[in-house]
Order: sequence, then C-alpha cells, then structure tokens
Amino acid sequence: MPDPDYQQIQTQLTGLLAEKLNVEVASEDADLFESGALDSQKFVELLLHIEQQFGTHTTIEDFEIENFRSVGRIAALILKHKNAACDAGTATVQHR
Repeated sequence: MPDPDYQQIQTQLTGLLAEKLNVEVASEDADLFESGALDSQKFVELLLHIEQQFGTHTTIEDFEIENFRSVGRIAALILKHKNAACDAGTATVQHR
C-alpha cells in the first residue's frame, strides 16, 4: 500500500511545479531535466519553493541531481527529511 504522506507530497509538488514554475509533469517518474521541464534557473527556484512550502533544507549530501530528477524522487527526499526531523524531535522529547 503506498504511503499516504508520500502521495500527498507528490501532489503538492506537482501543484507547486505547475503554479510557481509553470511546469506540467506527465508522471511521477518523468525525468524533469531530460524533458526540458527544469533548467538550471528553474531548478534553483524549485529548491527555494521546496524549502518554503515543506520547511525542509537541502543539505550538501542531498545535492545529487538524481535526487531531483523526478517528482517521485523529490517527494522521497522531502519525506526522508520530514521523517528525520520527526525522529529528531521524538529523541529530544524522550531525553527530557
């Protein structure tokens, strides 16, 4: 069964791409770079919008083009950051 958080993030990402960057995505696996949907300028804009909308920061370790090649991969990266933040918050609460 697909993760509902993952699906929600994908939906939000697709909307963000359409509304903020005027990019239509054919599918979650469509290559955003090969299709020409993202160029270097739109990629930087996308990073800023992701940080604003999802409250996540892209670390240097995440800055691999493969992590941003498709909506599905971007959603997985955002979910990984959200889960890490939740785990860190839980650990902080447990130590108090």
